[in-house]
Amino acid sequence: MSGVTGTETSGHLSFMKKLLIILGAVLVMLVVAIPVTTRILGPRLIYVSAPAGKPLGEVDVPRPETSLLAVSIGIELATLAALANEKVPPEFEGAEQKDFHKNLKRGGYAWKVARGPIAFQNNGTQLTFAAPIQGAAQFQGTLDAKIVQIPLNTTAELAGVAGGSLSPSIAPDWSITPNLTPALNLSQASLSLGSLGKLDVSDILGGSVGQYIQQEAQKLAPALRQSIDLRSQVELLWREAYLSEQVNDSPKIWLSVTPREVQLSPIEYTNPEELTVTAAIKTDAFLTNREPGDPQPQPLPDLVAQPGPLSTDLKLPVIASIAELNEVLAKESFEIDTGAGTSVEIDGLEAAVGQGGLLNLKLSLNASQSGPARGIAGDIWIQARPVIDFDEQTLGFTEVDFSLETKSKLTSVAAWLLEELLIKAIEREMRVDLDDYKEELSEEIHKAIDSAELPEGIQVSVEDLDIQLYDIYTITRPYPEAAESAGLVIVIRATGNLATRVGQSGPDIP
Repeated sequence: MSGVTGTETSGHLSFMKKLLIILGAVLVMLVVAIPVTTRILGPRLIYVSAPAGKPLGEVDVPRPETSLLAVSIGIELATLAALANEKVPPEFEGAEQKDFHKNLKRGGYAWKVARGPIAFQNNGTQLTFAAPIQGAAQFQGTLDAKIVQIPLNTTAELAGVAGGSLSPSIAPDWSITPNLTPALNLSQASLSLGSLGKLDVSDILGGSVGQYIQQEAQKLAPALRQSIDLRSQVELLWREAYLSEQVNDSPKIWLSVTPREVQLSPIEYTNPEELTVTAAIKTDAFLTNREPGDPQPQPLPDLVAQPGPLSTDLKLPVIASIAELNEVLAKESFEIDTGAGTSVEIDGLEAAVGQGGLLNLKLSLNASQSGPARGIAGDIWIQARPVIDFDEQTLGFTEVDFSLETKSKLTSVAAWLLEELLIKAIEREMRVDLDDYKEELSEEIHKAIDSAELPEGIQVSVEDLDIQLYDIYTITRPYPEAAESAGLVIVIRATGNLATRVGQSGPDIP
């Protein structure tokens, strides 16, 4: 084997050196090219500054909210019966001088009857009452038998039912008119006149006994007024409706509630076991930074009659600071499909009060499009008006638009991100759940009722309680004298039936 000459060795080394240099250059190019390629093919990063302008709410301070606190007062028929049996005497009697037959002279009669228990019935349109009666009537006179004058002194047994109907009405001055119509039905009332046979004296006695029963039945009126002591019960609620409750510590804010009028529904006969009337106190609620001190209730006003049923309809304003709202928004994320081959992931929501009722919303987005176009990622700002989606009971947004700063940035880096489609997608799909506010209020309402100190004989219950988000708007300051501190007001609506039942002992009203 022949040896390698020096010239060959030198050429071989030269070739290896060149190869190493080339490989090294390629490696360097690869190392440099990797991040460069990532920057070219990955999403562009954008950061948009917040919109300029001083934050101004839709209104300067929270609006007063008008509410109805309706209380349905049920008076059991058993209570009415107990009072009626107490007020109406168990026996009554009367007498009258009257010729009760054409052949009778110097006639007259006296009667005495005893009643059984008085019972009430609700027939769906009015109340009826009835009590069995039993007694006797003594008839006297001189019977002209043509040939001879025969003295008459005889007794007729009486039996039947005394009763009538009640259709109470309540006047604006709170007085109650029973509209009582008494009735008497005598099933037994006949008198023996010897040779003249028997005489039906039900008509004769019916007028006399009926007139007396009508007089005695009027004693049901005060019993009815006592059982439907509507004025005293509503007066308790009227005084309680003056409310001043601190709802925030820093800054100190009070919720002040002032009653304005009392409304009254027609008397209802829907429950066969009771008579029902509903009174509603109309109130205004607003927020203040000053403790009003002891409220000075005004006298109970006259009633304002309403043509139909009334139910509780409370509207309570709740100040939600931007910090509180952002705690909720921080938990939300959305994936939006614009329908134009563009996919947008949104999270990192953050809100600030804008101007004219709008919120400025920062969105952290990651947008991509099918095809060679580069995506974008980063923070942008939109402006939108907060609204309540009543069907879904969530916070949504309308009048959505990009801020001027965002429009400028997107135009330069992502012309493919179609502005109109993205905005419509945000309006359609960006929803925020605010259930916590409703749950807290529901708990507080039930807690207040459970812990309430009520007069003896009154029981209160809440039926069909429904808590809803009702309204949302921005404010410049939390109360008139406060420094500007823009925020959000969420109005909660609570509806339902607040019912009371009056027991037989009746309320102990001071």
